[in-house]
Amino acid sequence: MLISVITVSAAWAADEELSAQNPAPIPAHQATYDVFFNGKPVGEIHFQLEKANEAVWYVRTESKATAFLAKTLGSEVTEASHFYWSRHTTHPKLIPLTYHHVSKEPLRTRFWQHRIDWQTATSQTATHEGDEVISLPEGVLDPLTLRLQLASDLKHSSAPDLDRHYVVLDRDDIEKQTVLAKGKEQITVEAGCFETHHFYRFRKEGSSRNYDLWLSPSLYWMPVKMKQTDGSREISIELRQTDLTPSDRACVGTAEP
Repeated sequence: MLISVITVSAAWAADEELSAQNPAPIPAHQATYDVFFNGKPVGEIHFQLEKANEAVWYVRTESKATAFLAKTLGSEVTEASHFYWSRHTTHPKLIPLTYHHVSKEPLRTRFWQHRIDWQTATSQTATHEGDEVISLPEGVLDPLTLRLQLASDLKHSSAPDLDRHYVVLDRDDIEKQTVLAKGKEQITVEAGCFETHHFYRFRKEGSSRNYDLWLSPSLYWMPVKMKQTDGSREISIELRQTDLTPSDRACVGTAEP
């Protein structure tokens, strides 16, 4: 992490003059999501986005089971990333620095962690199966910062309903992933009613981690709902509360402060 922060400080010095005129595309905030399994509530996800220092941002999600069966059979997952926004491009470009993923299940714990050195364009990667060094292409993201880069791209796009393509460092390999546009939909969740754009994140054919997501322009294109389907199993994640203030009231209902 130290090498990454030293590297980013040089980039930040060049960006600092522009930061006042060009704030981060997504402001710091917290949100809570309810998790449903085949329509039944089983848990919640806490989302946190904040500045770690003047240059580096920190994003974290943590899932917790709330139903007895989910606590007994399910897993609890924590993801976190450090990153910064580069302003040397037309639109803000997210530069990941670290990523870690921990999945705790009743009989085992799995993890993987990336520490990125952009001077060598490599990731020092550690997993529960061993360590390795992975060469990185330009523009690579991790599974968590992918959502933030997507939100920023949509915010700065005059044509949000287009398919988009990203390169993602997953557990121990580089993947080309596509976000497919599915059109506009009005979505009602515990947090309120929102005008959203529906997308489908496609990882690869047959992957259980392909998922639908509904993003709200009034919430800086952050998710209102996500849905993952695997055969007869459906996991739905719906916004319960956010401290973002909606930018419009076009839909009946508003997010709670």
